[in-house]
Amino acid sequence: MKAFARSLAGVLLSAAMLASPGIAAADDRPGTFGFSLTIDGEGFFLDPTLKSVTVNAVVGSSPAAAAGLVARDRIVWVDGRPIAGTKASELKPYLKRNAGETVHLRLKRPNGDESEATLVAAPK
Repeated sequence: MKAFARSLAGVLLSAAMLASPGIAAADDRPGTFGFSLTIDGEGFFLDPTLKSVTVNAVVGSSPAAAAGLVARDRIVWVDGRPIAGTKASELKPYLKRNAGETVHLRLKRPNGDESEATLVAAPK
């Protein structure tokens, strides 16, 4: 059941990251950051409490690639909000953006180094 919860929540979160209609701002077109996620969570499978969120894949020539994200980077916080302990449904609005809008991430690299990245959503 826990693996299914992670899988389903990962699909929901990945969909939000790859093809996300967003909050009105710079452009009315839905934006994309160009990466997918794997999540580790616990609790109710439709809205688990997140333990960690890891970049699964980065699309070449995407905002994520331009910002230097790579597979296996762990996202520690999004727009100043910590990942650990957050419900998946609470995180999705932070990751949905229209074209031209930004998201600020704090990343932990596989080697333990931490860095920050600002991504600007590209039109879908």
